[in-house]
Amino acid sequence: MRPSRILKVYYSATLIAGLLFTIPVAQAVQQNELGARGAAILTLCWNVLFIMLLPLIMDWAESRYFKARFLQLEEVAKENPELAAVITEQCEKLSIPGFRFAVVETNSEDIFSYGLWRSNPRMVLPTSFLTSEQKSRTIPSIEAELTRFASQDHTFVFLVFTVLQVMLQHLLIAYAH
Repeated sequence: MRPSRILKVYYSATLIAGLLFTIPVAQAVQQNELGARGAAILTLCWNVLFIMLLPLIMDWAESRYFKARFLQLEEVAKENPELAAVITEQCEKLSIPGFRFAVVETNSEDIFSYGLWRSNPRMVLPTSFLTSEQKSRTIPSIEAELTRFASQDHTFVFLVFTVLQVMLQHLLIAYAH
């Protein structure tokens, strides 16, 4: 399993959970125990909760499935000061605070990053990327991943999930009448 796959599994699990949560909410609206606006707000709330849990679930999965070691930038600087300097400069340029690394023992050369609204950013990378011998390949890869991280936002995905779940609520309510 790859780190990016864990994110896809999380997306799938939260979409399915949200769709399942929609069924009792639609029944509550149908029985006039909850209004349509209240149902939509409730749907939005559980999707916000899923967004907030994303970094925690990802950290747990990285530790559990990949036996990741989480390192601060200062710890990376001990092994590879040039890499740490480049990362610090790139993080300042992109306004990314407090970057941490999840270092995994793997033969794969995939780099993956995640975080919540640019806070608590994490980058998953193989141990080999921290060595000085790999710097010609590592630095461009990490710079590209930092740029991608700065532009990604998981909120949009969960807003789409919210819209799908509200549409399902309306279909369930209309079908019940």
